[in-house]
Amino acid sequence: MWLPLLVGALVGALHPAAPSCQPGQGAQAQCQTPSENKATCVDISLGSCNDVSYSKTIFPNLLDQKSRGVIEYSSEYILMSVLHNLLQGECNPDLRILGCSIMAPKCEEGKIVKPCRKVCEALRKNCLPAFDAIDMAWPYFLDCDRFFVDEVEGCFDPLAKLRGETEFVEDAPSEVPTFIQFTHHSYSQMVRELKKVASRCSHIAKLYSIGRSFEGKDLFVIEFSTSPGHHELLKPEFKYIGNMHGNEVVGKELLIYLAQYLCSEYLTGNSRIQTLINNTRIHLLPSMNPDGYELAAEEGAGYNGWTNGRQTAQNLDLNRNFPDLTSEAYRLSRIRGARTDHLPVPQSYWWGKVAPETKAVMKWIKSIPFVLSASLHGGDLVVSYPYDYSVHPLEEKMFSPTPDEKMFKLLSKAYADAHPGISDKSEMRCGGNFVKRGGIINGAEWYSFAGGMADFNYLHTNCFEVTVELGCEKFPLEEELYSLWQQNKEALLKFIEMAHRGIKGIVSDKFGNPIKNARISVKGIRHDTLAAAGGDYWRLLPPGTYVVSAQARGYSKVLKKVTLPAKMTKAGRVDFVLRPLLSKPPRIGHGAMGTAYERYDPLEHFDPHAQHAQPEPRDDGGQSVQPREKPWWWSYFSSLDQHKPLWLLKHH
Repeated sequence: MWLPLLVGALVGALHPAAPSCQPGQGAQAQCQTPSENKATCVDISLGSCNDVSYSKTIFPNLLDQKSRGVIEYSSEYILMSVLHNLLQGECNPDLRILGCSIMAPKCEEGKIVKPCRKVCEALRKNCLPAFDAIDMAWPYFLDCDRFFVDEVEGCFDPLAKLRGETEFVEDAPSEVPTFIQFTHHSYSQMVRELKKVASRCSHIAKLYSIGRSFEGKDLFVIEFSTSPGHHELLKPEFKYIGNMHGNEVVGKELLIYLAQYLCSEYLTGNSRIQTLINNTRIHLLPSMNPDGYELAAEEGAGYNGWTNGRQTAQNLDLNRNFPDLTSEAYRLSRIRGARTDHLPVPQSYWWGKVAPETKAVMKWIKSIPFVLSASLHGGDLVVSYPYDYSVHPLEEKMFSPTPDEKMFKLLSKAYADAHPGISDKSEMRCGGNFVKRGGIINGAEWYSFAGGMADFNYLHTNCFEVTVELGCEKFPLEEELYSLWQQNKEALLKFIEMAHRGIKGIVSDKFGNPIKNARISVKGIRHDTLAAAGGDYWRLLPPGTYVVSAQARGYSKVLKKVTLPAKMTKAGRVDFVLRPLLSKPPRIGHGAMGTAYERYDPLEHFDPHAQHAQPEPRDDGGQSVQPREKPWWWSYFSSLDQHKPLWLLKHH
């Protein structure tokens, strides 16, 4: 894969660039635009810059590189070509396109149009931690003070096209219901509609991005809440995720329609929708795989193949790309007293290929205390629930329940029973083979696979997630979308309301101070819930009588008996006040409260790029790790001679 680049680097040594803006210049030094009035605009022919928002560039560029060949054989260009791999997808393709605006600058009327300083500064602020993580200095040619200018000097935003921003006239808040157009939406059309909703219902809605796809598309989420952007005490957090497989598009469209529906119905005074939004924080991610969707959409609705566009631009199946915590849960379940919840991500997971879409969702569900979730798929008509990976790895179809089997069945039935197609008793229909099961099935009993998102939610966080298969046609014709909305609308709302089942409360000390990460346990169910930062917790439970306890490091354990009547549709309030222990708290191992999940968080702290050095014996019989003279990534530039990028070394 890297052979062409390294060969190019060797040729580059024979045709060295002579930049007028040297890496060693001071940060405030302004580089001169080379001979702008003596050159003409030419077509961009650099392979790594073929997707910029403009078509013409100029030589020499802002680094005084005088030809395409000189640029392609330079260390700057090699860096931009491999940066995605070095940073594991972080901040890309943003950084590559920003680098292109310097190496292949925009040209108009024979003059360079420089990129905007504020764009560079914003990207540097967000991306510098990724460079720090691999011990790499910020590239000199992305120095915001030397190569970028302010708006008053006529700059342009090189990332505007990448962000998928669409121009539209913002609608003034209106009491007139939004007319939902039941059409397929391209990525830019989806962004446009979500922005319209967020603008029209700005008091209850907010649009935000959780990260970028491999090709740089924002993974947009629209949330609905009485306090958009903030977690509210005792309000459950709910999420829907659509289009995880790019060619399964019904979920994507349903969530766009649902966003429009929630906004308009709230404005027109629909009491059910107002109650739902006033008491729940709802997050909708219509497309988790926008790159795959674009590929599937090229073939058109009704003609899409079974797998075209299913995977990401990296050829990864996102529903096989999450950490396999299920195998670890099975192992721990055989150990007396060991907990099988809130399992940490193993270090070995980061040694494989982790999609930026997967990493973005993992960070998202760690940052918000989600209670309930559904992932919307296509290809059948059924609701499946964890575990999705068989308790026996060699069994492809084996019933493998979680400790919360009863609750998962209740959640799945809530969606299935409200869906006229899934609840249809005809065995000749789509999904008819699940009729005798009530339209629901344990995932591993259907077919077993590891690395699924639903299992990860359950085993790494508090969140219960099910998978909804919305129909046998993955990419239906446009005229079918209205009926699909009608079939699913009630089920979508009913399932959100299930976030209010079970119990909720606040864990605090005797002074009313919240106790974060207090562990809520239910006797007989080997799966605990952790309290959020404000001390509030939610524990989904079916009707019945339970002994519930709360405990935290340094505090005594408190038990309460709770009865949930069969007709109870709101979460019961159960608060806990914990008393501090007089003696020093015992050291707590993996099987007890808090534990490894709190001590080690690989998602935030593990460096997936670092090479794992082999320990060498010390004189005293122990082991030590010998420091390397150069960072691991230096080998990418080993073929360069005198033009090695020493400016990337922090300690040079």
